[in-house]
Amino acid sequence: MAVRVNQLSEYLGEQSDLPEKIKRLAAIIAARSMDCQFVWNAHAAAGRRAGLSDALVDAIRDRTQLPPMPADESAVVNYGLELTSTNKVSQETFDAARNQLGVQGLVEFTTTMGYFRLLAIDANACTIDLPDLLTEPVLPN
Repeated sequence: MAVRVNQLSEYLGEQSDLPEKIKRLAAIIAARSMDCQFVWNAHAAAGRRAGLSDALVDAIRDRTQLPPMPADESAVVNYGLELTSTNKVSQETFDAARNQLGVQGLVEFTTTMGYFRLLAIDANACTIDLPDLLTEPVLPN
């Protein structure tokens, strides 16, 4: 299975035109939506380094009110959170995210979230241990 998924991983990681912070945003939204400690720990700190604010990462982690965000993040965050919480998005949310990312970018963002949800379900099912040196606090219940 890993060999088959690796092609998608390579594309999303190396060929996608999404900015790094948007890729990491997709990863942490997916990780939180699946309550996956392993994927969260692997990507939250990297998201901070890529330019996501501490306040945003912490709000996603804690499921609290989102902080003010730049336009390039706001529409995409709202899209990701709505999609992962309801499995669909309103036309208004879709249009706002498409306007920020373009059609290809939005498809890549959506697929990136799906990819990380795939990893998260496997990590959760197999109970992959966290490393001894955590980069982030564990996800609260």
